[in-house]
Amino acid sequence: MDVKDFHIAMKHAVRQDPDIMLVGEMRDQESFGTAIHAAETGHLVYGTIHASNAPSCIGRILDLFPQDMHKALRGAMAFNMKAIVAQKLIKTIVDKPSRVPIIELMLFNAVVRKLVLEEQDSKLAAAIRIGKEDGMQLFNDSLKYFIDKELISRSDAFEISPNIEELKMALKGIDVRGAGML
Repeated sequence: MDVKDFHIAMKHAVRQDPDIMLVGEMRDQESFGTAIHAAETGHLVYGTIHASNAPSCIGRILDLFPQDMHKALRGAMAFNMKAIVAQKLIKTIVDKPSRVPIIELMLFNAVVRKLVLEEQDSKLAAAIRIGKEDGMQLFNDSLKYFIDKELISRSDAFEISPNIEELKMALKGIDVRGAGML
């Protein structure tokens, strides 16, 4: 299916009133624009996009569009996106499972919405950190979990950790979350 056929299919799918839509990969303006339109009209839309972590997904989406559209897109994302889940697979130190997913989860609560609207993407990781009670988690939270379960090695975890010092502190039982980080 070429790009044109995909967009025609998405537009027709919205007219069929599906409960859930899945967009395999959003890599251009039209696919993301169609997905956000479907979300704005009440459909639950899942989509994938290549990004290194949950906060950087915002920038990757904006990069698909010209600068003059960014403010409107930020509004659409802030009010229509419910969550961004980033995933990396890492080898385990046991036979089964051979790999586990390291997950970062950013939920669009009031703080995240505000940061997205105010173009303060650099503070999104801190919002995830202080949003743990709401169910959010950073990659390091997931890495610590699998280290504690003795499924991955510390050295492998340190290799992919976005913040090695923070992970070391978490492994020592030091909670680095705090309200003053925003």
